[in-house]
Amino acid sequence: MDSSGIDDIQRVRDASDIVRVIGEHIELKARGKEYVCLCPFHDDKKPSMTVVPQKQIYKCFSCGAGGDVYEFVKNYHQMTFGEAIRYLADRAGVKLQERHRKRTSNDNADSVTKSVLIEANELAERFFKSILRHAEHGTAARELIEKRGISKEMVDAFHLGASPDRGDGLRQCLESKGHKLDPFMQLGLLKASDRGQAPYDAQRNRLVFPIRDQIGRVIAFGGRRINDEDEPKYINSSESPVFDKSSTLFGLDLANRAIQREGVAVIAEGYTDVIACHQAGITNTVATLGTALTTKHATVLQRLCHTVVFLFDGDEAGQKAADRAAEVFLTLPIDAKIATLAGYTDAKDPDELLKQEGGADVLRQAIAEATELLEYRLGRLRSRLATAGAAETERAIREEFRTLGQLGLASADKVRWQFVVRRLSELSGLTTDTVAELVREGGKRAPRLAPVEAEPKIDEIEYRPHRSVTAEILGCMLSMPERWIGMDENEALLESECRETRLWPVFEAMRELAHGTGRTDVLSVVDRLRSTGENHTLAIELERDVSRRHDENTQQMAETLNVCFQTLRQHASTVEAKPASSTADRLEQIKAQKGAFGPNTRILPRVKPH
Repeated sequence: MDSSGIDDIQRVRDASDIVRVIGEHIELKARGKEYVCLCPFHDDKKPSMTVVPQKQIYKCFSCGAGGDVYEFVKNYHQMTFGEAIRYLADRAGVKLQERHRKRTSNDNADSVTKSVLIEANELAERFFKSILRHAEHGTAARELIEKRGISKEMVDAFHLGASPDRGDGLRQCLESKGHKLDPFMQLGLLKASDRGQAPYDAQRNRLVFPIRDQIGRVIAFGGRRINDEDEPKYINSSESPVFDKSSTLFGLDLANRAIQREGVAVIAEGYTDVIACHQAGITNTVATLGTALTTKHATVLQRLCHTVVFLFDGDEAGQKAADRAAEVFLTLPIDAKIATLAGYTDAKDPDELLKQEGGADVLRQAIAEATELLEYRLGRLRSRLATAGAAETERAIREEFRTLGQLGLASADKVRWQFVVRRLSELSGLTTDTVAELVREGGKRAPRLAPVEAEPKIDEIEYRPHRSVTAEILGCMLSMPERWIGMDENEALLESECRETRLWPVFEAMRELAHGTGRTDVLSVVDRLRSTGENHTLAIELERDVSRRHDENTQQMAETLNVCFQTLRQHASTVEAKPASSTADRLEQIKAQKGAFGPNTRILPRVKPH
């Protein structure tokens, strides 16, 4: 990478505070001088990831994920390194000097394909927006927007578009500009003809809703019919390498900040409900894409907030939502609530309610008074058993608690288990022991599925604690880069100990920087390792391991560093010494070593050289 590329990396990093960037994706909590959060790179139930503002790095000590702001963005959004630079540059308003970069070992073919697909979606979005503005082809869509009461501000914010009432509008536009059709076929925007003819448009005569990921990239489209006679009512893009329906929430790119600010996410049932809520100022609203809420959705939400409110039209829909929510949220450290409109208005959905005078206030009240998931389920049970006898009531309560056990409560972690069991006891009037017994019975009934081996994330397989003397030295010097000054003979000693170990790339990068720019801080080392395709996360791991164990105390780290170098010198002296031919010779060797290194061997770290 040339100097302009390195300058780009530094300028963009300087403009991209890691706390702000990660905080835009995950809820951060201050802990001393650092921040902690749920790690997004493994199934984290308690905050395992640390963000260090002073050093602009993050590290998870559970799965081993770690790096700088580029590494976080790259892995969180499955980007290439070049895409991460461009995303962060656009976010910070930094103009890049170098916009094209040679591929490295970090950029695989799949990620390049994703980039092409994102670009294809952006082209399609521009086409749909141009059709909406078209004097002839966009008339019907504009009339539908006006009829639904969607403001111009919302049209712009959600980037609404339209497809023409013909089967080849998008295809002809692409062909006229020389674009290949393959990416659009893979995205499901074009469909292959059964008659062997040219591909046809999937979206025809529809109001088009671009579907974006959390950072605003277009990953799919939803199309609502304009003519009521057309079927189906909605058509969504096919799933693709950039679009997973089971983990995508419509409107999350716009709702992200509000969800974190309020600590609450509101889940509506469709595109127009989300737009209506945002137009009314309820901007923490999102929607699933025609599917029930999944564990993937829940994982995304629990990183952003502590409460999820399901907003549904009527009692029946609310009951079904409660059943689905129980399956997903029961064992997760996030509160789930149910809000139904039936008790507040005769409007059939939030969109209709918000068109009424005072509708926004009514909707806010319904959300604020949403019923806790467990209370909703038991309240529904009590209503059903209002006229039942004692035996029937007993059977129903037993079955309800057993069902909760089957849904996963029986295998919840200890804290979640105690909290839910205590709450069920309060709601039912039964003792906690009785509730626990019934739930465990349900857990025993649950089908035993073969365990699914999770795909390893980041460096989860590679991650191991490094406690060798050489690792300790490198970790200390990454934490205190000024210690490279005056290394002298210690550098040659450390070189010999690191050679032919997995620590060698880190040492080599630090040495080159020390004799070049003079900057051996952890981020400079990460940049050097990344540019050569080496494992740059190892540098983060070494630095964090040492810093955490020494509580960032530089005096303690300096003492450890001195002791470790003393140990290396002692080791080198022992290796170079001739084998003792007698007990007397061995005693002479020990006497000489004590004279050189001192008699107190207990101060030396109990670790093995490399």
